[in-house]
Amino acid sequence: MLWALADRCVDEVIETYRSREQAERALENVLRDEPEWEGMMEVVPYLPQRPCRPRGRPVRAPRCRRHV
Repeated sequence: MLWALADRCVDEVIETYRSREQAERALENVLRDEPEWEGMMEVVPYLPQRPCRPRGRPVRAPRCRRHV
């Protein structure tokens, strides 16, 4: 699961992070620079709109597994 820094006023994700802790630190940094934005931004769980698909070629099974 990803975590996002979201702007409530425009209902938009600003940035995504791999952990909630990273997103909360980012929010703290933003509010340190822009204290009047308190309550406008929040950390939320984020699920991409479309499923992630692996890139590249399919991987063949190792030879030892092909004959099973």
